[in-house]
Amino acid sequence: MATSANLIVERLVEVGFAQDFVRASLPDWWDPTDNSSSAKTLVSLLLAKRLSLDPESLLDDGVPVGFLYTGVPKFKHMRLAPGARRDVLVAFAQGVGRVVLGEMRKAPAQPIPTDPTAIRNLLLGSGRPYVSFGDVLTICWSLGIPVLHLRLFPARTKGVTAIAVRLGEQHAILVARESGSEAQYMFHVAHELGHIALGHLKGASAIVDADPKDPDNDPGELIDDEEEVAADRYAQGLLTGSENFSVDRDGLGTHGTARELAQMAIAVGATMQVDPGHVAMSFGHTTSEWSMAMAAASRVATQSEKPGTLVNRVLWSQLGRAEADAMAQSRAFLEAVAPI
Repeated sequence: MATSANLIVERLVEVGFAQDFVRASLPDWWDPTDNSSSAKTLVSLLLAKRLSLDPESLLDDGVPVGFLYTGVPKFKHMRLAPGARRDVLVAFAQGVGRVVLGEMRKAPAQPIPTDPTAIRNLLLGSGRPYVSFGDVLTICWSLGIPVLHLRLFPARTKGVTAIAVRLGEQHAILVARESGSEAQYMFHVAHELGHIALGHLKGASAIVDADPKDPDNDPGELIDDEEEVAADRYAQGLLTGSENFSVDRDGLGTHGTARELAQMAIAVGATMQVDPGHVAMSFGHTTSEWSMAMAAASRVATQSEKPGTLVNRVLWSQLGRAEADAMAQSRAFLEAVAPI
């Protein structure tokens, strides 16, 4: 038995999607008073693509709403038991990944180096003083891995930092948290790139990384597993050349203010060919003096915009023009999810 377009919204809310999110995911042409079979079919197919849902389960209200996965999702640093919140989050992430990958200009697949220093050495050899935030974004896009910043979520889900998505042999990185430091944001993206490069998504639909310091996450579940340690080492190798890079007071000398720490970070960064912001954040990680580290990192930031704004600005500069009607509909959804 076919369901009405209005009932589709109600059914998606019942399985865990927020009502405002579902309505934002609907196509612009949708008319809730149009109960024609053609309108219902088109709405169902569009929502199925955008939210990784089984289209047949939307077309018949006698069938429970089903989710389409390409593998078992992995959750890091986050207690999220099987259920609606997990299903909705993963379905949304895969749907966004499917849309953005479908919008990208087609290019031959690029092998992703498992040794991050190979990428780093290539950049430094081309004259770059260190691997910067912009360099990390460029690396991802050049490897066919789009990066976007999420501003719309399917449900209230706290603690999520970033998500690496796999669709076949393609991947995407979705950042869910706006960091106050471009260096911190850069590390999150480099960490997700590590998961992808090291094959952690083989057989998995997504890896959902949460902030271990977020109060909404369970302290008993914050121990890094082997994949998290490896992804951190990959990010460190890319940004610093050493997977065990760290900076303490002995490494930065005497200082008492964020301004002094920033000056020290610039000097050390120039010597070691490391982004000064990353040097400051590494100091915070080693000493737990996060307030000073964040303040110092903001002083040496190279971008005037917030990291998420820059990420989405790059996203839209990389996507081709929407020429066909189907592409225009996908573009509208992506504009709602990841606007500049």
